[in-house]
Amino acid sequence: RKEQKVTHQFTGTIRMRPQKQPQVNTSTPSSDTAAVLVTGPSCAAPRIGDDVGVVKVEPERYETVQVPDSSTNGGRALLNIFSGLMGNGSPPQSPVELQEFPEGAVKIVSSPPPKPGSQTVDFDDCREYSYTTDDQDDNDNSIHNIHNHMAPSLIPADDAESQALTMRAFVLGKSYHPVQDYNLRRTDESNLFWFTYRCDFPEIAPYGITSDAGWGCMLRSAQMLLGQALRIHFKASRDWKPAPMYSQRRQDPFLRSMFTWFADFPSTTQNFYSLHNMVAAGIKYDKLPGEWYGPQTACYVLRDLVEMHERYQLAHIAPQLLLQQSSAANQPSPANPLSATSTTGPPTPRRIFRVHVAAQGTVYRDSIQALMTKESKKRHDEETAKKHQANPQAHPLDLEWEEELVETVGTVEWDTGLLLLIPARLGLDTFNPDYVKTVANYFSFPQSVGCLGGRVRGARWFYGAVSDGSKVFGLDPHTVQNAPQSRPARINGRLGTTIDLTDEYLRSCHTTYHEVLQLHKMDPSIALGFYCRNQDDLEHLFSLVDHYHTQEGGPR
Repeated sequence: RKEQKVTHQFTGTIRMRPQKQPQVNTSTPSSDTAAVLVTGPSCAAPRIGDDVGVVKVEPERYETVQVPDSSTNGGRALLNIFSGLMGNGSPPQSPVELQEFPEGAVKIVSSPPPKPGSQTVDFDDCREYSYTTDDQDDNDNSIHNIHNHMAPSLIPADDAESQALTMRAFVLGKSYHPVQDYNLRRTDESNLFWFTYRCDFPEIAPYGITSDAGWGCMLRSAQMLLGQALRIHFKASRDWKPAPMYSQRRQDPFLRSMFTWFADFPSTTQNFYSLHNMVAAGIKYDKLPGEWYGPQTACYVLRDLVEMHERYQLAHIAPQLLLQQSSAANQPSPANPLSATSTTGPPTPRRIFRVHVAAQGTVYRDSIQALMTKESKKRHDEETAKKHQANPQAHPLDLEWEEELVETVGTVEWDTGLLLLIPARLGLDTFNPDYVKTVANYFSFPQSVGCLGGRVRGARWFYGAVSDGSKVFGLDPHTVQNAPQSRPARINGRLGTTIDLTDEYLRSCHTTYHEVLQLHKMDPSIALGFYCRNQDDLEHLFSLVDHYHTQEGGPR
């Protein structure tokens, strides 16, 4: 870049590059001093046509400036300012000292050309310029830490190539290369369901509560985990994404049902997973509205609400349709996930999955089998009774009868899919570092639907991690948004209400701002979630766990 004369008022800060970091420009004379000019973020008021209430924030800008020898007037002035900002001298007298400098006092220089075969990143993406110490954990969520936590510039030159090949990002059963798959990962993350605090919803009687701000973060995180399981259950694909246009999303039967189920209204026939129903289920576990929930209690609340949803389906859906959908649970689903056999005609709600909470962090196969085959076993017993009535000579000691019994017990299919929730405490006061890499690799399993957890600032839904266990990715529910509204509608010839799926409501269920936290800073109380479509899928999950611990030898 050519030399520029600095004529603008200095509004940011100037940070000297730490000595342990490599110099940016090695071709400059030794008498010059390199520094980084950091311009702080600026806010712009909304303009006409912008979204109401949205304030646009420009991120920090980083420029490398070359300070000439201190013998010049401009060099002395800049070095005085540097010394004052770095605590090595008196602070500058006035910010206007940078307004007028002799020609060539400050040079804007580019980074040195990369060495042949080395990996490069954008100048603004260099993590070096958001350098922090171990004591500055509060800066973990800065824009550079969030988006560039696996940037090659962090890795020593000798180990950059090997580290780039081994370190991956695991997100809900997928593996992403930190550089080559960066845009793909960010796109997939922006399509995840994001449920946050809401305000101005119907009152939670008799407590007079109309907002869950400050106490409902774990319940909102549980909604996000459940939403991911519903997406896989009904869409039968982890690659499915909502349509880009909101008008198209309103026509999707799954999305219409999904956003209705989670709307905050006190209804047990439409809004199964609303905050009202969640706090009503929490009373059973000695949790009043307004109190904080832990991961284990949230798991039991999800189990109870899914059971309520299933009872509603059994009472309002023809049994033959449920039987068709139960058989389809072991096969790839049709294009329309809420249609039982075809994609034409009005959509028919498909059967919901079941939830098993593994008490004390232990999974028992027989308990899962009994839960998932309740109706199949009942039908089998009825068919066996009819067969014995038609053939009264059959005796339990007959060899033929015994072989038939063994075959049927081993081949009973599941009634529907399974959401397996495993609450665990991995440490006393802090997260046990022995489990860091193990938890990170659980996100690579194709059955993973994330993890409930959090840190000091509140609960999160974690959906991925870096393969080495250094970082974990999550969605933060601590944003207050307006609750959706209802409107009159005629349903099956009767006047009722339905959720108004406005653009604002649909937009509020997704975000492009994701958190990247240090995994060992998590609270030790977590709850892992896995969705298994059928029994084979569950056995595959068990085999993945056994294989990982056999290879790595880490704790289970």
